[in-house]
Amino acid sequence: MLHPDTYTIPYLDKYIIYQPLNKFAFVGNQATVDLIGDVMGKKIVNPEKNKKVLSFLQAHGFFNTRHFESSKNTTTEFKPTVAVLCMTSACNFRCTYCFANGGDAVPSELSLDTGKKAIDFVYDHAVKAGTGQFTVAFHGGGEPALPFQKLQDFTRYARNKDLPCSIELTSNGYWNNNKAAWIISNIDTLTLSFDGIKEVQDQQRPLTIGGSTFDVIMNNIRKLDQSGIRYGIRLTVTNNSVNHLERSIAFLCNETKCQTFQVEPAFGAGRAVANHQTIQNNKLFVESFLKAYDIARENKRWLYYSGARPWVNTDCFCTAHDNALVVTPDGILSSCYEISGGSHPLAEAFHFGQLSATGEMRIDFKKREDFQNRIAERKLLCRECYCYWHCAGDCPAKTILPGSFGNTTFSSRCDVNRDITRELLIRCMIDSGGVCDGKSINYKIHENPQKEIR
Repeated sequence: MLHPDTYTIPYLDKYIIYQPLNKFAFVGNQATVDLIGDVMGKKIVNPEKNKKVLSFLQAHGFFNTRHFESSKNTTTEFKPTVAVLCMTSACNFRCTYCFANGGDAVPSELSLDTGKKAIDFVYDHAVKAGTGQFTVAFHGGGEPALPFQKLQDFTRYARNKDLPCSIELTSNGYWNNNKAAWIISNIDTLTLSFDGIKEVQDQQRPLTIGGSTFDVIMNNIRKLDQSGIRYGIRLTVTNNSVNHLERSIAFLCNETKCQTFQVEPAFGAGRAVANHQTIQNNKLFVESFLKAYDIARENKRWLYYSGARPWVNTDCFCTAHDNALVVTPDGILSSCYEISGGSHPLAEAFHFGQLSATGEMRIDFKKREDFQNRIAERKLLCRECYCYWHCAGDCPAKTILPGSFGNTTFSSRCDVNRDITRELLIRCMIDSGGVCDGKSINYKIHENPQKEIR
């Protein structure tokens, strides 16, 4: 790190010199790194001898001071404008890597009264904040489209408010004709959890009763494509399927009109641990991801991994803990979409309140403040990493340790984040003839064709 927000990344026998806030990167030798260090350290340099390099840097605003304007809530007040309704813990799948052990326990389901109170809560804050709209997202450790009548009721209730409401759904896509037709007509942002080619999908995401899920979901994807609705697909890569990722993305590019793919390694919780599905070789995951990325790019599709996103400058990994009211099926308030069940090892750290069917909301503000402080402490540890302005300390669900609230950890995921970010910068420089300045196709293709999947 040469200076705050200017980083040097070893690459072959040279360095990538990178300014995330400037969205500017190029490859230089040791002499260039030394020169930049001298200028930033206000040492005397020979302007004539270094005229060409200095002119190049000045033309790109390299030595200009930059400030990042945070858009997140900096107070301890909790005024979310997004309601995330974790509809049920029940599931019609038994995914081999499910972080929530979906469907294993006696199922619980969000009550109509509690869900409506959550919608009222975020709507009222949206009105007071003058945002002009609010969001209701259906998510959870089970399949949110299973309690279908409630899904319709909540959507109708939100649409009847005076402000426009964006309706989001994350689903496994295993629908009958009536359900598919309703989803196409009523959902604004749709994400399918679907793992690609038939042999991978059926092995990793079988029905609870056993049997294939691939054909039904592909049939529904064709309906989505015919309707013109925009949707994204989230693929989970396990230790067993990492070598098939390239084929899966090629298949989806050829057989669907989906424009947005999110690729994530199996999360080290729930059945992923019990079934040994977590990635064992991170270098292999990086290689497979980059091959899949190149295939998607050739087909003008958007493929990303949440820990490596150099097109994004942010000071928070996500806004789930800040601007979302995440309500579990039992009415518990959580700081993360993924930490919904009370038996989750991180439940104590992430759960901070309760919303009752009568509308009474109990929030432990001290616990929320402690949680935010732990995220801030983690970020301080990351300050010298060139991914700092992209992953912002990374996903709290993957950095906070269970058993002792507040402990944070670095893991091999940090290496994955850095390796993929570095290679994406190289691709950006190749696209733009040697200099990545935020104008190359690798940045432009990521100008939010659909909201990033969460």
